[in-house]
This record gives sequence, structure tokens and C-alpha cells, in this order.
Amino acid sequence: MSDLGWQLDSVTTRTGVTIPVRATARRPTWNQLPSAVRQVIEGLAGAAAIGSESAGTGFTPGFASRLDLADGRRIFVKAASSADDTLHGWPLSDAYREEVRKLTALPPGIGAPPLLWHRDVHIDGLRWVIVGFQYVDATPPRRPWRPAQLRLVLDKLAETAAALTAVPAELGLEPVAAELVGGAVERLAEVRQLQGDNPWLATIQALCEEARGRTAGSSVVHLDLRDDNILIGSDGEVWFVDWNWPAVGAPWIDLVCVLLSARGDGIGVDALLAEHPLTREVDHRSIDSLLAVLWSFWAVAKTRPVPEHSPHLRDHQQWYLDVTEEWLRDRLGER
Repeated sequence: MSDLGWQLDSVTTRTGVTIPVRATARRPTWNQLPSAVRQVIEGLAGAAAIGSESAGTGFTPGFASRLDLADGRRIFVKAASSADDTLHGWPLSDAYREEVRKLTALPPGIGAPPLLWHRDVHIDGLRWVIVGFQYVDATPPRRPWRPAQLRLVLDKLAETAAALTAVPAELGLEPVAAELVGGAVERLAEVRQLQGDNPWLATIQALCEEARGRTAGSSVVHLDLRDDNILIGSDGEVWFVDWNWPAVGAPWIDLVCVLLSARGDGIGVDALLAEHPLTREVDHRSIDSLLAVLWSFWAVAKTRPVPEHSPHLRDHQQWYLDVTEEWLRDRLGER
């Protein structure tokens, strides 16, 4: 795609901090991978790599890059090792393995780029996971959101909803209540220690207590669907990537998560909620309860130390905290 303006897109927090939303990840480049690993990847790809472009989006430090192959093809490759896990202090390589496990079992028609191959191998004393995806000629949506692109994404969410009602039993997915809602009480207790008690926290807690039932459902939920996990092709095709953390819950959850960033960019999203087939019959209080849970997550996450590999992560979480609170206060009539 010729228009590279998206690479310079940014958002600004309420305190004036600029976040380069397409340059948030610090990842190893192709040439920084050990030569033995590069050889394995080229063997799996069936051709030598003659060019590469590392993904700048996201907030994790694993290798994630487009490779241009000598035979004219392009593929997208992820890779991480046990050394990466030690370096960054969390099981990054296992996250890639989980993505493979889930993509292998998830049904077709969910909007994910096809998985080509994957290998779990030992190279020079380290355990590596290497994953190849079909390359899709697409880029992230522009930020601030363009209404036409947002419409494409909302239509794709409606289109993929039916496929996501098929939850493969072998995946053993946890309910959203366990993955996201379950820790809300503990998170709010931590916020109270930092801020003291106030009526807003009481409102948030009441909504969080309702969220377990209100976010329940029988659909696969991506649960990490933000604009940096969305790609839009020049042909208008929309792709959803990074299926590491899916859970089972209400089919409208991902839609609300996508609309958070659109709302923060100044788009009137309540009208979109009212007309979209996934949310037009959803009780307003249910959406409020999800926003409250998300608020509790951002409020704690943004207080954590800034990871070296992701210097913009806490500012990103602060931006989402502000947007979530403003939207929820407006919905509750508190502004």
C-alpha cells in the first residue's frame, strides 16, 4: 500500500503527552535474530529473505516482521525464545504458542490472517517458537479514526459474529468473567489505597459487581481488539490479528472495545451502538458495566513501572482510562 501516513499517526493524553500509536513496540529486527534462527525461518518459508519490515504497533517485544522473499512472495513471521522470556520477565514465547493453539482450533471466518506454519524448536540451547502467517496487504486504521474505516470495521464485526458463536471445546476458553471481570474487586481495592474512597469508585464497584452476569455469553471474544490489532486492506477487507487472549462472553464486547478509541478520537459512538446489530438490543447498563470493568483495569495498569521494551504503554493506558471515564460519566449523566 502506497500511503504510509498511518505510520506517523498519534494521539495525545489529556496532560499533553503524545503517543505515536504506530511506533509503540521495540522489537528485534530480522538482522538481529541469530543466523541459525533466520536459516530455520527461510527453510520454512521456502525462500531466502531479501527484505523485512518490523511491526511498530503493539506493546510486546517479540519478533514480528514482514519478510520479502526472493521468489517474490511476502509472509509475516513471529518468533520468540526462552531467552526473551528471561529478558522481559514474562512468558512471551508461550504467548505465541497460545496464539498458535487458538488459531489452529478457532473456526474459519473470524477475520484472522491464515496461519501458514509453526515450529517449536531448540536452537543453540534455546527453545524457540516460530510462526508464519499469510501476509495481508493491509495497514492499521488511521488515527484519529476516519468514519469510513470505522464503518468497515463495524461491518466486519457484524459479519464475523456468527462464526464466533462456535466455541471449540478443546480450547478450554475461560469466560470473560474470569479473564477480565474477576479481578475488578481487587483492582478497585488497590485504587482506593492510592486515591482514597469517593462516590465515583462506589459507582464503578456497583457496576463491576453486575458485570459478571451482564458480560456473560457463549461467543468467542477476542478481548484485546484495539485499532493496533486491526488491519484494513486497500480493497476494504478487514483483518483481526493477535488472537492470544480470547475468552467466552457476550458477542458485543469487542465492538465496545473498538469504539472506545473512536470515542476518544471525537466520534459520536452512542449512535453507532444504538444501530449496530450486536448492540442495538443490549441493555445500556450492561455496556456501562463493561466500561466500569475496563476502567478498573486501566486505573491499576497505568500505575505499574514502564517496561523498557514498551515506553509508551503506561501513557496509552492513561489515555484509555481518561476516555473510558469520560464516556461512562456521560452515559451515567454525571457530566
